[in-house]
Amino acid sequence: MISDYLATDAFAAPLATAGDAPSAARPEQLTVYGAEWCRDCRRSKAVLDVRRVSYVYVDLAAQPARADEAEALTGRKTIPVLVFPDGEQLVEPTNAELCAKLDRAGL
Repeated sequence: MISDYLATDAFAAPLATAGDAPSAARPEQLTVYGAEWCRDCRRSKAVLDVRRVSYVYVDLAAQPARADEAEALTGRKTIPVLVFPDGEQLVEPTNAELCAKLDRAGL
């Protein structure tokens, strides 16, 4: 059995080295459109939670009218939709894709 530490450690942010400077343009939050019944939404939220990334969660099951917002942004009806403060959007990202974006954003 894999311990909780090992299961989540793969998604942890890389350790900073002595030469790394803090990011001055670090985004403060992102928006996640999803639903609790969606396994990919729960998985993406888990990655964000493990990395302690602040985000606004829009539960489309509780607020179905907001699904139009996500579709207008991406042109797709699939979730999760993650919208970063820099304007980049990820739709149904893999853990690797999401972690790569978080690394690029300094999160």
